[in-house]
Amino acid sequence: MKRVILSLLAATAMTAAASAADLPRRAQPAYIAPVFTWTGFYAGLNAGYAFNGDSDLKNVNYNYGPFVGNYGNNFFNNRKTTDEGSFTGGGTVGYNYQMGSFVLGLEADINYANVEKKYYASYVTASGYTFDELNAKSRTEWFGTVRPRLGFTPVDRLMVFVTGGLAYGQVKTSGEYVDHFNGYSFGGNKSDTRVGWTVGAGAEYAITNNIIIKGEYAYVDLGEKNRLVPGFYNTESFTWKDATNFHVVRAGVNYKF
Repeated sequence: MKRVILSLLAATAMTAAASAADLPRRAQPAYIAPVFTWTGFYAGLNAGYAFNGDSDLKNVNYNYGPFVGNYGNNFFNNRKTTDEGSFTGGGTVGYNYQMGSFVLGLEADINYANVEKKYYASYVTASGYTFDELNAKSRTEWFGTVRPRLGFTPVDRLMVFVTGGLAYGQVKTSGEYVDHFNGYSFGGNKSDTRVGWTVGAGAEYAITNNIIIKGEYAYVDLGEKNRLVPGFYNTESFTWKDATNFHVVRAGVNYKF
């Protein structure tokens, strides 16, 4: 009798195990990738091309001395300007804060540049003789910006933005005046840090949660400066107004922390 009972118990256990194996298993929850956010600090590199904006030679004036007086803009009847753009590149740091589809941010950058303007003006007589001439040059050697940004995200990982704020940079100017009639010349140069403004727009795309690529355009205006080159005996000098402004088109890559 005991053997029969044990056999029945064993059969019951095997039947229950088989039935449990046939029951449907609980499905594992589907993986949901975290939603990308633009909020956070970032740093990166950029590179592009910078080229001149306003290239006019302005407010030219040659002071010949107390007995002769001044020769102004109208005296120089032959003028030429030459613009030379350059490679630009540098580093960027910033912070973004996302609110729904909008992104507020603050970004700063500093960049190498070699944007140059060359000015030439002379007085040429009716017979073709060059009486007086001047050569002036202005070169932006580096520049930086500090700018708030306002962005919009039409899709999850794409942001378009506008930006504007403070700009600053190092500008070196030089000038030479040549008096062919009297047979002499004089010149000088000066370098200073200027402060101005910038405005621009661009787009960024997050390839991964950390790697972001971008393209942007910026206009940089470092203002106008009157330049003076003294001549002989402190009685001669020439002055001109240097307007330093240029366009920047660049691409970059940022790492979001």
